[in-house]
Amino acid sequence: MKNSLLLSRVAESVYWMSRYVERVENTVRLMNVNWHLMLDLPQVRSNEWESLLLVSGDYDLFKESYDEASAKNVMQFMTFDAMNPNSMLACLTAARENARSVRDVVTPEMWEQLNSLYLMVKAYDSDANGFYSNPHEFYQEIQAGILQFYGFVQVNMYREDSRSFFFLGNFLERADKTTRILDVRYFLLLPSVKEVGTALDDLQWAALLRSVSSIEPFIKKYGAIKARSIITYLLLDTQNPRSLHFCIQSADQALREVSETPFGMYHNDAERRSGQLLSELNYLTVEEITRRGLHETLDELQLKMNQLHNAIHDRYFNPDASQEIWK
Repeated sequence: MKNSLLLSRVAESVYWMSRYVERVENTVRLMNVNWHLMLDLPQVRSNEWESLLLVSGDYDLFKESYDEASAKNVMQFMTFDAMNPNSMLACLTAARENARSVRDVVTPEMWEQLNSLYLMVKAYDSDANGFYSNPHEFYQEIQAGILQFYGFVQVNMYREDSRSFFFLGNFLERADKTTRILDVRYFLLLPSVKEVGTALDDLQWAALLRSVSSIEPFIKKYGAIKARSIITYLLLDTQNPRSLHFCIQSADQALREVSETPFGMYHNDAERRSGQLLSELNYLTVEEITRRGLHETLDELQLKMNQLHNAIHDRYFNPDASQEIWK
């Protein structure tokens, strides 16, 4: 056990910077995939756009300012609306402010890329650029910029505690969004059992996989697109970098890099909770998920991830507890 010089405020800023950037990347994919899905569907269904609001947890906030969940309204709300704390603009603003406060651990390349993304979204004139009729190029450019930002993290960020907190936030945010996307989109996939096995069925399942950038690797491993295989791939597959299991395992590893606690042991409540959740996922089967119910299982897993986040906050980000992180 040794003292780390990383201040709690620095750790928290890096953690939240990472979560906000990952949140933008998830939103970009969801919006782009949903827009393309609307082009392929035989008829537009309003709940497809409403589902994006349910994934982000902002449905009630949306209804306070917008009359209907039309394509234009949802895209505006999720992309440019500064009053929506989960919009791309709001998240990039928050990520940029967190990065500004920790410039000594954020590399120049990371800062320049993040600042460029923020300025791009802030200055974009959606009406003048015909955004609502064809948002694909804009979303694709933002997604490519975020992937470039992650590249700078991988090759430039110094391998110390701040880097571990970056990936801790990154993987917890990704785990949360994967479970939310699966929960909401799975529930809304089919308006009628008559459509099982139809072209619409295939389009919907493919869209769900594209929402988590997973359709090609999924097909290579599992072949035919089936619900059971999708649940396995998104929750339990240890080789899928967006699966819940992979994300929790990576978050647990990041926590242990900070404290130098060996796997299978714990020195604080955050490590205890991450270890318990990882152990549960190690032995969870798709049969058990089906028996318990997918929604019920996901609800329980999301609750445990929230408890893990709270434990991380209490251990590392609470200034009343300690001004420094102690190993």
